Amino acid sequence: MSEQENIKIARQYTENLSKHTNDANRTLLADDVRTDASGERQAMNKDQTLMYNERFLSAFPDLHFDVKDIIAQGDHVVTTWVASGTHTKPLSLPGGGSLPATNRKASVPGVTVATIRNNKITHQMITWDQVSFLMQLGLMTEQDLMAMARR
Repeated sequence: MSEQENIKIARQYTENLSKHTNDANRTLLADDVRTDASGERQAMNKDQTLMYNERFLSAFPDLHFDVKDIIAQGDHVVTTWVASGTHTKPLSLPGGGSLPATNRKASVPGVTVATIRNNKITHQMITWDQVSFLMQLGLMTEQDLMAMARR
């Protein structure tokens, strides 16, 4: 596949999230995809990846991803983005709990590094600013952050 084709797949994946058509991403993910993401305790398979996305789409009904840059080299595509939305419903957590809706807006930068082979995403590493996210939702303060730094 060409780098331009890989960019198209990575862009479509992010656009599907912005359109809240997460299930359309099922066709873009390889059956044996592995996704590593900030805050997750272990790598996720295809179904877990889609559920990960759905947790945020559900909690932030107006969630939108603004793609800043997409850079490809061979099978690897790096997408930088800013996700913005309003937290109006509970956000399910990896451990089984949930964060109650705060009705606050959040806007956080992130990066997705994807490996794409045979028109499918085979691996993703998703990194985003969780500290800023929690602070914007009012769930963490600068004092909390300082206290953690002193430990």
